[in-house]
Amino acid sequence: MMKTHFYSRSPLFYAMSAALLLTACGGSGSSDDGGETPATPKPTTIVDGVPAIDPLIASASQKLMADKKIQDIMAELNTAASEKQRYNQHMELVRIASPSRYENRMAQEVHRRFVNDWGFAANEVKTRADGNLPGSDVQIVDGLPVYNACVEIKGSYSGSPGAKSYKGQYPKVLIESHIDVVNPEVLPPEDKKYQPIKLQPITDPVVTTPAQLAAIKTELAFDANGRIIEDDNYARSSKWFATQDEAKAGGGVRMYVPGYSDAMGNTTNVFTMARMFKKYGIKPVYDVWLCGTAGEEGKGNLAGMKQLYGFEQDLGTGSNPLNFVANFGSEGGGTVNFTGSYRFEMKFKAPATPGAGPSAVEAMASTIAKIADLKTPSEERSGALKTTYTVGQASCEAPAAGSDVVPSCSLLVDMRSERTDTLNEMRAKIEPTFKAGMTAENTRYSKADGSPEAVSIEQVWYGLRPAFVNGNTANIALQVGWQAAQSVGVDNTGKVPSGSTSLNDNVPANTGVPTYNWSLASDVAGGGGHAFWEWGTRGDPKREAKRIQRAMMAVLMASGYNLSDGTVITPALDPIGVRTREVK
Repeated sequence: MMKTHFYSRSPLFYAMSAALLLTACGGSGSSDDGGETPATPKPTTIVDGVPAIDPLIASASQKLMADKKIQDIMAELNTAASEKQRYNQHMELVRIASPSRYENRMAQEVHRRFVNDWGFAANEVKTRADGNLPGSDVQIVDGLPVYNACVEIKGSYSGSPGAKSYKGQYPKVLIESHIDVVNPEVLPPEDKKYQPIKLQPITDPVVTTPAQLAAIKTELAFDANGRIIEDDNYARSSKWFATQDEAKAGGGVRMYVPGYSDAMGNTTNVFTMARMFKKYGIKPVYDVWLCGTAGEEGKGNLAGMKQLYGFEQDLGTGSNPLNFVANFGSEGGGTVNFTGSYRFEMKFKAPATPGAGPSAVEAMASTIAKIADLKTPSEERSGALKTTYTVGQASCEAPAAGSDVVPSCSLLVDMRSERTDTLNEMRAKIEPTFKAGMTAENTRYSKADGSPEAVSIEQVWYGLRPAFVNGNTANIALQVGWQAAQSVGVDNTGKVPSGSTSLNDNVPANTGVPTYNWSLASDVAGGGGHAFWEWGTRGDPKREAKRIQRAMMAVLMASGYNLSDGTVITPALDPIGVRTREVK
């Protein structure tokens, strides 16, 4: 049953006041030598959808465009060898099955490549195989480890006189994209850890069933070490096109594999950026972390970001234990508003004592009927912020052989809003219906709740995705991202999107850390996001290179940068990040 509609991204969770962002983006900044504090950019406003850019940010962008190391990186990214390397890396990583909350195999391979392929020392890899993240005060989310994969580019700030830190953590800028997928939902056995990458002419109809997908025989091939084999299928799939029409006319193919676009196309370019920073000796002022994050999709509950930002969902607060001062997500299109949601999975269980009486099926049905009668705040009164809710999934176990008793039924319900007050208002209406549905069914048979003859209820899972409404403030992350796009000449949007979505950015925004998001991949066509038939067709790699350049420049404007000529771009933010809870 759907009360209104689903959003286009994965489920969403909690919220806070837009006023927090004003605090998040404040501060006088800090020089990289710990001495006199120079002028630093300040948050400005968004006028008619366009952010006002601080002149200091515009000047820093010009210096980065002229920097020799940045130019050398761009020269390499635009070579045929680099274009091939990025494509191969994308295909080799995306085939590793990485369902949300079971990302350990993907993280393991990324960790291996950090050291063996991309030039990092073991101590520069900040995450661990067991899911522990030194320095965070949140290690377990929903009872499971968190398999992030992060590497650090060390800045100059920590070694300077008078450098400030939060409980020993020097300031950091984070750029990330997630490594998990919706499909498959469960981690496959070790001998089936790779997903096939099926190839289909783009002129053929898109598949609609798993059987149709399985029937496609043409696949990309890989050797025993997981490296792609450059055969005829490789040549067809790696060909890029400027438009979908050109792809149809020029023999383009769909590449079917879950996670192709959401989000390994972006994530692999975060890793490319890390590799370029390391290779060319890029020296920021503040430390820069580049991460593949866990738990963005489905019931992942934003686990990866909750670990990075010390976000306690029971409290709805983030301690920011690693002292991030700015955040950049690589899975979106510039959204600055983040929708929040509470999500419940409830299980209705048959009576412990068998016999004619209350039914788990009927108890669940009674609950759904009660939920369907509820009105949202925006339905009840004019001017209330739009709030939605859904009964997204209802399922029941099959009876045991020889029995007609359904053992249990599960109900997945979520409620969504951009603000806490309306979200809490909807939760206060929905949550009591779980028990009410159970009680109504037990009452039909004159059975007392809690008795062996009664239906019982259990909360299996609770999801929380924090939300944030930006208002009209151009935070520093937005400013540097916007300016970098103008300087590079890529993704120049006319206005900042006024809508809201749900991304990993929800966590830092709610915690108070300024954040902005973009896309790094280049596809000419694609579809099936979150479905078993997700696919894409390769777009212009030079556009991809420009998107990477934009991200590099924005990150370095935020973190500060030691330019090739010996001068320094001052960090755009104060060295002490914002938080809504202190580290214990």
